[in-house]
Amino acid sequence: VHARSRLGLLVRSAESAQLTSLPIILKGIMHPDDAARAMDAGVDGVWVSNHGGRQIDQSVPTLAALPAVVERVAGAVPVVFDSGIRGGADAFVALALGASAVAIGRPYAYGLGIAGETGVREVVRNHIAELDITLGLSGHTSIAEVGKDALRRA
Repeated sequence: VHARSRLGLLVRSAESAQLTSLPIILKGIMHPDDAARAMDAGVDGVWVSNHGGRQIDQSVPTLAALPAVVERVAGAVPVVFDSGIRGGADAFVALALGASAVAIGRPYAYGLGIAGETGVREVVRNHIAELDITLGLSGHTSIAEVGKDALRRA
């Protein structure tokens, strides 16, 4: 099951660009056609996310949707990914599949709930440390070196 964008939402996103000088990144892209439509509407980036759609049986995993969206975007705009990032190793996989950036979802909220600002700092610090370790153990020294060849099928 793919969630499909409605063109009206994309048009409103493009019209929003007239209201702000900030970049507009459209969240909820799960299909390459929607990424293309978003770019046609003038967004500054796309965000691969199912908005917590993990509750829907048989929904397309966001990680499975990411490569096709990245291919369709072809570097024209950044691709942000946010689903299932629980640590640096998860970020490594998303970056290897072509995400321009990854966002931390629930873990920062857990840190906030447990220890406030200090908890959020600790979560972010741990994510960065794990990403650094994963880079080193995979034989890489920078994120720029990471591509699909850094992964293997299980």
